[in-house]
This record gives sequence, C-alpha cells and structure tokens, in this order.
Amino acid sequence: MVSVVIPVYNGEQYIAQAIQSVLEQSLKVDEIIVIDDASTDRTEQVVKSEFSRWVHYHRNPKNMERCYSRNLGVSLAKGEYVFLLDHDDLWGKNHVEKLRDALKVADMVYSFPRTLVNSEGKILRVSRKKIPKDYKILVFSGMVGYPSATAFRKESFLGYKDQFMLREDWEIFLRAVLKGLKVEICDTNTVKIREHGKRSSKSIRLYEGTMAVYSFYREKIPEEYLPYFLFHVGDVCMRFGNLKEGWKLVLSSLSKKPELMLSGRNLLTILKRGFRFWRSYA
Repeated sequence: MVSVVIPVYNGEQYIAQAIQSVLEQSLKVDEIIVIDDASTDRTEQVVKSEFSRWVHYHRNPKNMERCYSRNLGVSLAKGEYVFLLDHDDLWGKNHVEKLRDALKVADMVYSFPRTLVNSEGKILRVSRKKIPKDYKILVFSGMVGYPSATAFRKESFLGYKDQFMLREDWEIFLRAVLKGLKVEICDTNTVKIREHGKRSSKSIRLYEGTMAVYSFYREKIPEEYLPYFLFHVGDVCMRFGNLKEGWKLVLSSLSKKPELMLSGRNLLTILKRGFRFWRSYA
C-alpha cells in the first residue's frame, strides 16, 4: 500500500496541481493525506471542493510548521510505503512507480531533483549535475533534502526535528545514514521543484538550521566524509555573508581533502561567494 502526504500552508495557488500530479501517477496510490497547517487562504476550500473524493484532509488547530505536519501525516498513513510532496512541487507520471521499486530494497529513497519549474509549471532549467557513485558523499555534502523527492518505508521513518528547521530535510538523511539505514539515490528526474518568491531557500532560517546541524553533527561525521560536510557548511556561511566562518570551514575541508578543489563546482562556489567583502561580518 502506498500513501502520499502533502503538508500545506496557504497553498491555494499550487495545491490543486500537486494533488493532480499524484492522481495522474502511472502506479495508482492508495491514499492521499493533506495536512493543512492552519492556512488563512482558500486552501481548505480548494482541497474539499475539487478533491474530496480522493483526499483525506486534516487541518491543524493552529500553525505548527512543517516538521509537525509531515510527522502527523506519516502517523496517519496506512501505507507500507510513504511518499512526501510539498504543496508547491510536482511529480512526473512515473515517479511513484520508479521509487516504489527502489523501496523494495531500501529504507529511504531519494530521487535527485533535476527539473526546476516556474509558478506556471513551465520548465526553467534542468540540472546536469553529476551524482557521486558513493551516495554517502551526496548525503554528507548536503545535496539531499527536498521532501518532494523523498520516500521511505513507514517502519523506517525517523521523524523530522524542529531543532533543525529548514534543514530538517537534510538532517533526517544524515541521521538515517549514521544509524545504518539503507538509503538509495535514484536519478529518475521525476520531481519538479517550483521556484517562486515564497520558497524558504533564501531565508536566514536556512542558515540557522544549517548551523544547528553543524553544531550537532560535527563530531559525529565519519572522518572520510568530514571534508564534504565542512565544505557544504562553509558554502552556506558564505552564501549568507558570514565569510569569516565560511572561509574557516572551507579551508579546513581543503586541508583534509585538497582534491575537492578539482571540482569546477566547488571552485566556482569559492570564487562566487568567498570574496564578497562588502557582505562579510564577524
């Protein structure tokens, strides 16, 4: 049995498209659970008026944020396999089918997102980024996270944690790997991430969440993967203007693994973000 959990807050503009992309899957899902985090717009009306036949709708009595809503949705799910979908993202028609097959041998599955779409759902760009053969490099480098690309066996679900808010989707993969769960990375290009002005990727809370992950895990990361972890956190520090800490972490990562500089992507990161002196702070 396959369950899909869609958390939403003020998502009247996109929620119908997200649900429709689930209904159009090549492999029929058994239930769709929408967790409305006390929306103040027409989200409830849209879901109930257009999809009441297919959706189990639950409304939080007050705004509890994304970790609570996802965890609640999973607790209500009856499926052996649980897929997450953010209300503003979309799936290709064979997303569930392809990941369901991978879940037969894994605890958690991640479909590496390659396609970015605009507010109308039109493709903005498709990433050609190479995926490391060692999936743990991907995890410790902070290159996993989007819930819309995540599925898992319900019995293996670890739960999202508020203390890592806005990086909770990365942290759950770190925790899974460190606990010895089997994680499978798929390159299916079946997830469409929507770019719009309300996405949280530019929020200072993402920086704060990243530093919370760093503080909690810096002594727990296996030595062979520590350079990737440090470089990623340093990158985020630079992106948000903390050049002092960013350079400290990046140089530490390079001292442990100099070949990281052979990556064109890493070199571009340093050139693009590491010399913005007008934005630095202590």
